[in-house]
Amino acid sequence: MKRVTPIWYTVSMRITQEQIEKIAAQIVASLKEKKLLELKSGEETVRSRVVELFTQNILAEEALNREVENIMKSHSAEIESGHMDYRKMFNLIKSKLAKEREIIL
Repeated sequence: MKRVTPIWYTVSMRITQEQIEKIAAQIVASLKEKKLLELKSGEETVRSRVVELFTQNILAEEALNREVENIMKSHSAEIESGHMDYRKMFNLIKSKLAKEREIIL
């Protein structure tokens, strides 16, 4: 019997641009409120930079997920035979590659 990969492994959890902007605004506001952030430029400039960094990180993680999926394909026989747990291997490979590439998950 062929083992089917669960959908939560293959579908990226997408976050909207609006959600990213809201999170960035909350981060900047919280840091300002706690006096952990001193703005040298306008608040909008800082929020835009946080949005940019957040978006870059999401895109890097999505690319990493695709790469891990490709690596996992080369082990499909072991996964299908039950000798390898897909989720554990996926997370192990992803964590190792993220650490090597300094991607924060």
